[in-house]
Amino acid sequence: MDEWLRQRSRLSQQQILAYVRKLTRFKKNEGALELLDWMEARGANLSPGHQAVRLDLVSKVHGIQAAEEYFWSLPDISKSLKTYSCLLNCYGQHGLAYKGLELYEKMKAKNIVPDKLVYNHLMKLYQKAGQPEKVRSTFEEMRESGISADKFPYFTLIESYITMNDLDTVEKVLEELQKVAPVHWSLYTLMANNYIKLELFGKAEVALKKAEEVMDKAELHPWNVILSLHALCGNSTEVKRIWESLKSTFKKCLNRSYLVMLQGLSMIDDFESLQQIFQEWQSNHEDYDMRITNIMIKAYLDKGMIDKAEAIRQSTMAQGCCNEGTVCIFAEFYLDKSDVNAALEILGDAKNMVTAHKWAPSKELVSRFLRHYEESKDVAGVESFLECLNSLECLDAETYDAVMQTYVLAGRT
Repeated sequence: MDEWLRQRSRLSQQQILAYVRKLTRFKKNEGALELLDWMEARGANLSPGHQAVRLDLVSKVHGIQAAEEYFWSLPDISKSLKTYSCLLNCYGQHGLAYKGLELYEKMKAKNIVPDKLVYNHLMKLYQKAGQPEKVRSTFEEMRESGISADKFPYFTLIESYITMNDLDTVEKVLEELQKVAPVHWSLYTLMANNYIKLELFGKAEVALKKAEEVMDKAELHPWNVILSLHALCGNSTEVKRIWESLKSTFKKCLNRSYLVMLQGLSMIDDFESLQQIFQEWQSNHEDYDMRITNIMIKAYLDKGMIDKAEAIRQSTMAQGCCNEGTVCIFAEFYLDKSDVNAALEILGDAKNMVTAHKWAPSKELVSRFLRHYEESKDVAGVESFLECLNSLECLDAETYDAVMQTYVLAGRT
């Protein structure tokens, strides 16, 4: 910025703030905060609204403690409804509901009249604090103060009733919202998700149809969400219908959609369609996504088609495409089959499979190996396992303790 000013004409404060907005839109929070710091260092007086933006950025970049320090360092005139509202939101984002509720009490003591945004933050705080019953009273308080509710407070209200397992009231609130404003598709999918948890699949399907009716067809995200929820319902027909509609809507199917579709087909155990869609992805993809290949590998293993799964592993390993997920899928499969030698062989190949970064098996996976060696008193096996962990540079004292137990049980004191 200093160089810019030396070489070109001056910029207005509004022009710089426009750059701040652009940076935050692309989640370049550090750069946006640096610009605001630069402005303040040059003597710019930020409005309460822009101080709220700065407060939010401090919270995201430096944490909630730094945000609190910034807020309390502001002069009293700057501790406005906007800055209080922003700090309430920061507490919610950091999971500090109790602090947010304490702050709201301070706002009331200062006679700061809450607006729609404050009420919405407050409702979310009650929900996160495990007090869903207070969400309804806050919602009523907001309406009694003459503030009309939009989709956001309704969303939180519906979530609170779902938390309390009161789906009858949820349906009534949804009907009420339909009279007030257009219902966002995500509210219907939220309902569908909870119907699925209660195994009310018929109601879930109805909610998903409504979500499909109101969603923006040009937006990809709702398609993926609805597709995955139909799979959770176990409805193969609807999964395939949504998939065909998605493909006809967008010129190019992205990896994300293929991933959701293959996960769905795997969930409903439609192996034939799974193979077909995987082959389609293989011939169409631009960027290789090993997560998609891992779904197919796991499906082959689940069907006992080990040769096909191994062929994919060898091929992707040669291309440098395998990842830690591939290692875990094979290792866990062989451990489930009690073929510990094959599982150990996979672990020995891990360095060739995970080339992007240093990798170590999870504690759960290590424990499974150690438990087998201990139960079978297999000293030679556990020593081979130690060598493998050593090559992966992940030996620790806890592992040595477990190995000593195997020696003791085998009489190798």
